[in-house]
Amino acid sequence: MQSFKKYLNPLYKDLEQIADFSNITNENTLIGDEYPHLEKVTKINLKKLHFLLPKLDKLEKELEEQIFLIDTESDLDAKKEAKSIYNKILVEIEILVQRINNELIALDSPYFGKIIFNPSDSRTGKPIIMYIGKFALLDNDTHIPLITDWRSPIANLYYQNSGPKKNVSFEAPVGIRQGDLEQKRQFQISRARINGIYDAKSGNVAADEFLLSQLNQRLGKKLQDIVSTIQTQQNDIIREQLYKPVLIQGVAGSGKTTILLHRLAYLFYTYKNEIRAENSLIIAPNQMFIDYVSDVLPSLGIHSVDTQTYLFWGKKILGWDRYYTVSAEKEDLDIKQFKGSIKFLKILDTYFNDFEATLLANIPYSRKDIIEKRYLELKAQFSNIDMYERVDLAIEYAFAQKQFKQVRTGTLDRNYEYDQNKKREILTYFKNSCNIYSLYKNLFKTDLVSKDTAKYTLSGLTQKGRLHTYRVEDLAPMVYLHQKMFGTKNIEREYVMIDEAQDMSYVQLNTLLKIAKNGNMTIAGDLAQSIIPPFYIDDWDVLIKMIKNVLQKDTQYYQLNRCYRTTIEIVDFANNIFKERFPKSYKLPEAVLRHGDDVKVLEYDTDVVNLKKEDIKELVLIMKEQFTKGAVTCALLCRDRNHADRLFTLFKEYEDVIDRRVISYDENDYHSGLLVLPIENAKGLEFDTVIFADLNSKYYGEDLLSIKLLYVGITRALHRVFVVSKKGDKQTMLLKDLTRTN
Repeated sequence: MQSFKKYLNPLYKDLEQIADFSNITNENTLIGDEYPHLEKVTKINLKKLHFLLPKLDKLEKELEEQIFLIDTESDLDAKKEAKSIYNKILVEIEILVQRINNELIALDSPYFGKIIFNPSDSRTGKPIIMYIGKFALLDNDTHIPLITDWRSPIANLYYQNSGPKKNVSFEAPVGIRQGDLEQKRQFQISRARINGIYDAKSGNVAADEFLLSQLNQRLGKKLQDIVSTIQTQQNDIIREQLYKPVLIQGVAGSGKTTILLHRLAYLFYTYKNEIRAENSLIIAPNQMFIDYVSDVLPSLGIHSVDTQTYLFWGKKILGWDRYYTVSAEKEDLDIKQFKGSIKFLKILDTYFNDFEATLLANIPYSRKDIIEKRYLELKAQFSNIDMYERVDLAIEYAFAQKQFKQVRTGTLDRNYEYDQNKKREILTYFKNSCNIYSLYKNLFKTDLVSKDTAKYTLSGLTQKGRLHTYRVEDLAPMVYLHQKMFGTKNIEREYVMIDEAQDMSYVQLNTLLKIAKNGNMTIAGDLAQSIIPPFYIDDWDVLIKMIKNVLQKDTQYYQLNRCYRTTIEIVDFANNIFKERFPKSYKLPEAVLRHGDDVKVLEYDTDVVNLKKEDIKELVLIMKEQFTKGAVTCALLCRDRNHADRLFTLFKEYEDVIDRRVISYDENDYHSGLLVLPIENAKGLEFDTVIFADLNSKYYGEDLLSIKLLYVGITRALHRVFVVSKKGDKQTMLLKDLTRTN
C-alpha cells in the first residue's frame, strides 16, 4: 500500500517517548517551574496528532481501494468515477500531511518566548501572561490562550523590548493598550523539552546570550525560520503595513531573505481577507536558491506561495513552451545593459504607440474611423482596460451603430451574415498583428535603435519551424509589450516579493511592479553583491522613482547593516579587503557577537587544478576535517562555471576520502556535502565552511567586480573560511598582510 508518512516530520515516530514526562528531574528551579505549562501544551498537541494520524491511515486505505477499482473496473463510467475519487483523496491527503507537519512543528518547539504585561487599564489588577510561539493554542476548557501567535499585536512587546520596561504599549484590536512589561523570557525547546531559559532582566545581556546561542547552533542546512530571534529593526520591516511598497538594502548576512519570508507570513496572518498565499509571488534568482528557502514558509504554516525565477515566470506569462529557448549566441554586455535600462523602456513605449496608431489606421473596414475613435475614447476614459478589450468593445460599438441604422432602413437581416464575417475578419487582423515575438522582433527593423543593437538582437531572435530563440535580456521587454497589449488584470498578484533585486534590470522590475495589486510589494537586495554583469542598478534612487511613477506611491526604504551570519573574525577579514576598495556609498557589514576561527590562507605553487597529488590530498583532508567537526555543508567557491567544472571533476575522484557527496552547481537542489559552485550560484546561500579556490591574479583583479565577488564569497560562511592562493602572487601578499592585521 502506498504510504505518505515519508512526507511527515520524523518526529511522528517518537510520540510515546515525548508524551512521557515522568522521568524529568531538573534541579534548576526556574526550568522546573516552567515544565507544568509545557507539559499541558504538549498533551494538547499530542491529542491532536493522535486524532490526525489515524485519519491519514484511513485515507491511504481509501486511496488503495480506488487504485484497485481503476485497475480492475471494466465499465468506463465507473473507472472515470474511481479516478475522480482518487484525485479528491490525494488532495485531502496533501492537506492532511501539511496539517500534521504543522502540528509536529508545534509539538517539537511549541513556544520560544514569554512576556508578563501589566496593563494600566486592567480592572482586575492581574498581569497578562503570554507564551509566544509559531502557532496559537487555546485551552478548550477555559478558552484562555496557552500560546499566542508570534504575529499577533501583543507579541510585538516581545520583539520591541530587550527586557522589562515601564510604560510600553501595543496596538490591540480595541485600541492602544499601555502598561509595564514585567518579564521577558526566552526558551530553547526541542522535542518538547526545555534546553535553556534566558531571562532578560538587565538590558540586552540575556537577549544577546539567547541570540548568540541560536547563531552558534546554525548549520549550513536549508534556510530556517527566525521567529525566536527576530531583532527590533527586522521586526519593524516584517510588520510594516500593507499597501506600501518596501525596499530593503541589506549587507550580506543581515537576514534580507528571511525577513521577506517572515513578512509574507505576517501579512497573510494580519490581512487574511486582503491577500492569500495562493495568489502571491516570490521572484528568486535561481532554482538552488528556491530549494534553499523552501522550508521556511511551510515551517510557519504557509503553503502554496508561487516561487519562481524571472525566466520561468516570464515564459509562463507569454505562454511559451519548450520550443522557446535561450540563444547560444555570444553576449554583448553593453547592449544587454541598454535593453534593461529606463531609456529602453521609453523606446518600447514609443514603439508601441506607433504600432498602435498604424494598427488602427489599417483596419480592413470602410468604417474604421468609428472603431478608431471609440478605441481612443475608451483608452482615455478607462486606463485599466487592456488593448484587446478596447478593440473588442470598439468593434462592437461600430457594428451596433451600423445595425441601429439598418433597423431603421429594414436591411438588418440582409446584412447580418456579412457583418458577422466582417467582425471576424477584423478580429483576425488584430490577432495576426499582435504576436509578441514578431512584434518585438520588428522593433529592431526600425530606426528607434542603432544598427549595431538591431543586428546583435536579430541574430539572437531566430525562428526555425516551431523553434524560437531569444536572448535572456529580450524576455522582459516582450513581457512589457505583452502587458501593454493584454493588460495585467489576469496576471495580477495580491503580493509580490523580489529577492536579489540588485541583479535585475529596470525592465524586469517594471513588469513586476505592474502586477503588484495596490502596490503590495517588498524588494530586497544589496548593491555590494551585484556580481552578474551587466550592472543595471548603481543606486536605489532610480528604482524608487520608477516605483513612484508606476505605483503612484512612495517607497518605504530600510537599511540593514548588521551581519548575523558569520563570525567577527571573518567579517573583520572581509572588511579589511573592502573598506578601501568599495565606493563610499556601500555599507560594510557590522559583525554581531559571535567569535570563531581566524581565516586561513593556504599557499601553493600553482592553481588548484594543477596541484601535486600531495597538495591535493592536503586540501581533501581539510575538507574532510570540516565534516568531522560537524559541518553539514562545505562550499568550494570558484570564479566562474568553467572554473567550477574543472574543480568538480578533480575533487569528485576524492569523494570516498572526503566521506561526503561532491556536488556540482548543475544540481538545482541545496544538498549537504561538498558543493562546488561559481560564486554567482552561491549568492544568497550560506555554508558552514567556505573554501575560496584560486584567489590569485589569474582569476581576480583590482576591479570592482573582483572585489564584489570576494565579498559575496567570503560572506557565505557561517563558521570557517579557507583561502587557497598562489605563492608570490600579488593577491596572496595582500591576503597575508590582512591575516597579520587581524
